[in-house]
Amino acid sequence: MCTRVFNNFKNEKNEHEFLTTARNMDWATQMPTTIFTFRVTPDEEMIKCGTAIQDEHSLLWEAQYSSIVTMVGTEAPFGASDGINSAGLVANLLYDSNASYERKDGSSCKNLDVLRWVQFVLDTCCSVDEVVKAFSSNSEVQIQLIGGKVPGTDKAASLHLSVSDRFGDSAIIEVHEGNYKIYHNEEFRVMTNEPSYAKQIELNQYWRWQWNKEGNNFPSNTLPGGPFPSDRFARASFYLNHLTKSKDTADSLTQSKSVVMNASVPVNFDYYVNGFPNIAQTLWTTVASNKNLTYYFCNARCMGNIYMDLNKINEFPSPVSKLIVISESEGEIINYELYGYQNKNFEETADPFVAKNVEIFV
Repeated sequence: MCTRVFNNFKNEKNEHEFLTTARNMDWATQMPTTIFTFRVTPDEEMIKCGTAIQDEHSLLWEAQYSSIVTMVGTEAPFGASDGINSAGLVANLLYDSNASYERKDGSSCKNLDVLRWVQFVLDTCCSVDEVVKAFSSNSEVQIQLIGGKVPGTDKAASLHLSVSDRFGDSAIIEVHEGNYKIYHNEEFRVMTNEPSYAKQIELNQYWRWQWNKEGNNFPSNTLPGGPFPSDRFARASFYLNHLTKSKDTADSLTQSKSVVMNASVPVNFDYYVNGFPNIAQTLWTTVASNKNLTYYFCNARCMGNIYMDLNKINEFPSPVSKLIVISESEGEIINYELYGYQNKNFEETADPFVAKNVEIFV
C-alpha cells in the first residue's frame, strides 16, 4: 500500500534545482478525503493538540508554517496523511505493517496521535534536519495509536513517515516499540511499505546491480512487475534513477508523477494472498514542488487533476479552509468536473486539531 518518490537529482552545477515529491495512496476501499489549508499569521496563534481528547499528556504546539494537507475523512476524526508547508517541507505518511508505538519509558512523554504526525511536522519544522532532530533518540514525543483505525475504514493505522525538503534532503522514520528508526540520506528517494526500510535497501541492491550499465553487461532478469511493496520499490527506484535531468519544475513534476504512477495499482484491484491484504488499489496521487510550493491532487477515479498554490495563501477564504475531494459514499466523487486551480474554491472551516485549553500551552 502506497509508494513515495523524491525527484532530487542535481543539475550540472551539482545543485538541487527542480525538487518534486510524489506519492500514491493505496487502500482496499474508497476513503473519504478532504484537503485542508492552514494560514499562519503573526496576528493570531494557531495552537494544536496531538490527541483528540486533550489532557496533561497531550503534545501541544504552535503552528509556525502555513500548509496544505490531505486528510482522510470528511468529518471528525480526521487523519493527516500528506502535505507541504510554506518552507517547502513535504511529509508523506505510508502504511507500515511492522509499526508498533507503545513505548516502555513513555510515561513522561507527550502523546502525539499517529494520525496527527504529519500536521505536527509541517507546523513545526522547516527542513528534514529539523524533523530528524525532533524524533531523535531522546525525543519526548511519543507516537500513539490513539484513534486505532484509519478514518472511514476498519484498518489499524500502522504507519511510517517520509519527509523531503527544498534543500534536496530526505528521511524515512519508522516506529518500533515506540522507538524511532531514522534513515536520513538524500539518496533515500523511494519508499513503499514493507519489509523494513533497511531490508528494502538490501533487496534493491540486486536490482540495482541488474540495471547498472557499468557493473553488469549481461542482465538476466527484467524488473518485477507485481503490486507487492518490494516490486514497487524496485520499479520506482529503477525509473527514478534513469531519468534525464529535469529542464524545469514542470518537467520534474511530470517525471515524478509518471514514476509513481508506474508503481500504482489499478482501480478496483481485488487480490488477496492467503488473507494478506497489503496490496490495494491506488485511490489518489499527490505531487508537490518543494521549491515552488504548488501541490497537486490526482484522484484515480477522475480524468483531471486539481492543484493549489501555497504562495497565494491569502486567496483561501479563512485561516483554516477545506475542499472535500472524495465523499463518504463508496466510490462517489464530489465533482467529476473538479479540475485545475482550486485556491478560491475552498470553504471556511474549523481546525480539526485545535487545542481546547490553550492556557496550559507552554
